[in-house]
Amino acid sequence: MSPELTPTRQGAERRQEILRVAIDVFGEAGYAGARIDEVARRVGIRRPSILYYFPDKQSLYSAAVSAVVRDIVDRVVATENDPGERLEAIGNAWIDFVIARPNAARVLLRQMIDADPVPIRGTEAPVRALLTSIQSAIDERMNPDGQKGIAASEFMLILSSTSLVWVASRSAIEGALGLDTLSPQSIQRHRRTLHALTRQLLAAADEGATPPPEAKPVFSPKRTRKR
Repeated sequence: MSPELTPTRQGAERRQEILRVAIDVFGEAGYAGARIDEVARRVGIRRPSILYYFPDKQSLYSAAVSAVVRDIVDRVVATENDPGERLEAIGNAWIDFVIARPNAARVLLRQMIDADPVPIRGTEAPVRALLTSIQSAIDERMNPDGQKGIAASEFMLILSSTSLVWVASRSAIEGALGLDTLSPQSIQRHRRTLHALTRQLLAAADEGATPPPEAKPVFSPKRTRKR
């Protein structure tokens, strides 16, 4: 057996194939509606072969969401080498992701809005890396004389939710409004809109970072932090 086809490598490739198909199944049916048997059928293997890698549906779903998160993080971190405007590059990387992987976007949206989300393991470190990278890009654009007016987590949620709904609701939007959100024209409009939203968010944050010189603070310096 050649080194390229060792059992270890074959097992890793099979695991990745299972995850790829599982993301599609979870994206289409949601966690409750997805079935391991359907994942096995699409992969072309039997159910016990799935359970060899993932002992139950929850572990399969957790691994699928983790794989989606790692893909997003890799795309965003890669923009650190982009010679242009980083926040626009991050926006483009995000849009490219949701357009290329709509079912992955649906999985992420379902996990975010579910009132009782399935616990996901192994995403803490990648998410921290994601937020650090985004915060660095924000800081590059913010007024150096002002305070940080917007956190990476807030920025990420505002922009990501816009695109997630844009992609995940495609069928409903097309049926109700006659708009194909994934047509080339719609994608370009959405890309421009996201760039404009980025500029508006930063401008609003920069304006609110410090009060104008003539303004007097409404609250004392010891005011309590909003919860």
